[in-house]
This record gives sequence, structure tokens and C-alpha cells, in this order.
Amino acid sequence: MTGGRKNPMRPLASGVLAVSLIGTMGLIAVPAQADPQPPVVPSQSTVDAARKAAAAKAAQVTAIEQQLAGAGAKLEQLGRQSAKAGEIYNGAIYRLQQAQAEAKAASDRADRAEKALIVQRQQIGRFAAASYQGGGDLATIGPLFTADGPQQLLDSAGAARSVSQAMQGSYLRYTASQVVTNAFKLQKDSAVTKVKAATDEAAKAKKAAEAAEGEQRAAVAAIGAQRKQQIAQLATLRNTSVQVADQRQRGLEELARQRAAALAAKKAEELRKRIAAREAAEAAEAAREARVAAARQARAEAARKAREERNEDRNDQNDSKKPPKKHKPGKKGDGKKDDGGSGRNSRGARAAVDFALAQLGDPYLWAAAGPNSWDCSGLTMAAWKRAGVRLPHYSVAQYEQTKRISADELRPGDLIFWSERSADPGSIFHVAMYLGGGRMVHAPRAGRPVTIDSVYYWEEPDFFGRP
Repeated sequence: MTGGRKNPMRPLASGVLAVSLIGTMGLIAVPAQADPQPPVVPSQSTVDAARKAAAAKAAQVTAIEQQLAGAGAKLEQLGRQSAKAGEIYNGAIYRLQQAQAEAKAASDRADRAEKALIVQRQQIGRFAAASYQGGGDLATIGPLFTADGPQQLLDSAGAARSVSQAMQGSYLRYTASQVVTNAFKLQKDSAVTKVKAATDEAAKAKKAAEAAEGEQRAAVAAIGAQRKQQIAQLATLRNTSVQVADQRQRGLEELARQRAAALAAKKAEELRKRIAAREAAEAAEAAREARVAAARQARAEAARKAREERNEDRNDQNDSKKPPKKHKPGKKGDGKKDDGGSGRNSRGARAAVDFALAQLGDPYLWAAAGPNSWDCSGLTMAAWKRAGVRLPHYSVAQYEQTKRISADELRPGDLIFWSERSADPGSIFHVAMYLGGGRMVHAPRAGRPVTIDSVYYWEEPDFFGRP
């Protein structure tokens, strides 16, 4: 029967399929082994080149960092040079004002002498006229008004007989006045020459100050643009973003500023301690002197009473009824040492300090003396003017007109000076006002407003003065 027959091909197909599966499973379980690849080993020249490139990159980073630090120092230096040029201009204006005052005084002296000479010449003329009216020869009067007039008149025989002793005296005074008048005219001419020279000097100083200010302004712009480029280079070299590179550079600069500030603060604290020690010693000395003076006064009072008692015992009854003489004690010292300079008390210094502090934040401007901008000597001049002390608008002249003191003697309101040469006050170019505690207030330079700094924020000062 057909339905019961088996397909002879089915077992065969099943066997073939089984063999195929077994073969496939075998291929999966045991993959074929590939030949190993040789390792990549850089040559020594490649390693050396990489090291050289890394070193070059590090050197570039260091160089750029140094350039950035140097840029800040250069700006500071240019600012100081600009401030120095401004102070040189102040000095030129100060000398010009002195020359103008000298010229005016010389001109006034010459004018007064000329007027006196005219009066004396008229007096001699009156004597000569009187001589003529008394019988003198008119011809003898004419020479009076020539170059050798008075002497020629007196030398003539006719005039000698007619001119009185009074005229002789008038002529002597006239000739003396003529000499003085000529001298004053020479002084006037010399003073005018000095004014011209001082005017030229002031004009040159002004140009130099303007040039220094322009150079600083240009450097600020150029260095600012250069800084951006260098920060971008650092970012590339360090494989970081410009923002991270800029943040790192600002952090490094802030660390350097903090180290400098810490050193300045240390020096300022040492100064404060020296001043405090000196003040304590002065106070102790003043107290000792006061005790000595009080003891001396007490002994004098005791001796006076003893003398009065002895006198009362020796006097008779009437004398004993007379009232004793009143004692007038001598003036006592107040125990305070001489303040020096103008003799201003602490109240005047306080007024000067308060004025200077009220200008904090005002911009620096060379040759400015307020009301809204200042240079260094303009600020100290205006501050002490508030205290009733007049100082010139020139740091060298301010030092010349103050009492010399040492750093250990500094008190609030005293002036601090910096110079090009530490032994030469004539080279002073910056002035600040001491506040106490090793701090000062000043107008530093263009780009920095009136501010408070440590006395040693920059470089050590050279001179100190008390108005």
C-alpha cells in the first residue's frame, strides 16, 4: 500500500544535515590562528625629536609667561617714568614762578631807583639854577644835562664858587644813586633772561611729560592686545582653552602680587614697631623730664617758703603785718617735644590726612592739583593747605621746606619722598603722605588713582619730612 511506504531519501538528508551542523560547530569552536604582527618600536631619533618638541613647547610656555610678567613690570615702569616727567614739569614751573617773582622784584627796585635818581637830578638842577640867579654863568649849567654833566659842572671854576656845600652833598648822593640804579637795571635784565630760560625749560618739560604719557597710553593698548595673543598661545601649547589659560595666568600674577604684598606688609610692620618703640621712649623721657621739673619746682617752692619764714622771724611787728609778696612761678613746660617744621600740632596733621583720604579713587593726572584729579605733589600740597601750611607744587621744594626726620620718627601727616639717587634730595620725584601703621596715601601714577599702599609696596623711600 502506497501510504505505508517510507521515503528512502529522508534518512539520507538527515544524515547530511547532521554532518553539516557538526562541521559548522567545529569551525566556530576552533577559529583559525592569524600570524602575529610585529610591535611598533619608535626609533631613537623619533624619541629624541618628540622630547625636543616637548622641551621646545615647555620653553615657549616659560618664555610667554616671562613676557606676560615683564609686560606688567614694563607698564609699571612706564607709569613711573610718566609720573617722573610730570614732576620734572612741576619743577620747571616752580623755577619759572621763582624767576618771574625775582624779575618783578628787580624791576620794581630798578623803577624806584630811577625815580629817586630823577628827583636828585632835579634837585641838583635847582641848585644850579639858584647859582645862576646868584651870578653864575648860564654856560656852566648846560653841562649838567650831558653824560658827564654834574661832575663837569662842579669842576668848573665858576660853578665851584657858586655851588654850595648842599649841592656837593646832593651830587654825591646822585652819583651813588646812579651806581645803584645801574646795578638794579643789570639785575632786572638778568632776571628777564632767567625768565626766558625758565619759560623754555618749562615748555620742554611739558613736551617731555606729554610724550611720556603718550608712550604709556600706547603701551597699555599694545600690551593689552599682546597679552590676548600670548594667552591664546599658552592655551594651544598646554592643550587647554583660552579661558583656562587666562585664569591660570591671572592666578600666577595674583600669587606674585600677594607675595610682594606680604613682604611689604612685613617691612611695614617692622617700621610700625620701630616707630612705636621710639614714641614709647619719647613718652618715657617726657614723663621723666616732667617729674624732674615737678621736683625742681617743689624744691624751689619749699626754699621760698623757708626764706619767707626766716624773714618773718627777723622782721619787726610792722613788717610782720605786711602782706607777703606774691610768688610768680616760672612757666612750666608741657612735657612735649618740639614738633619741628611749621610747629603744627596733631590737629593740623589730622586735617591734612582727612583731606587726602577724602580724595581716594580720584584719577591721577600729571601737573594736577585738584579738585577731581591729582598728581603726587599736588595732593600733598592741597592736603597741607587745608591744615594752613603752604607748600609748593613740586616734591623737591616740598622736602626743602619741611623738617628733616627719620623713618622711625614718622607721624600721620608726615611726607615720604623717593628719589633717583638716595643721597641727592634734588633728584626726588615722588611724594606720599604717611597714615600710620606702615601705610601711606598717595597719587601713584597714570592708571592708578589716589590710593592707600604700604610704605614699601614699591621700593624703599629715601627721605622723610614734617611740614
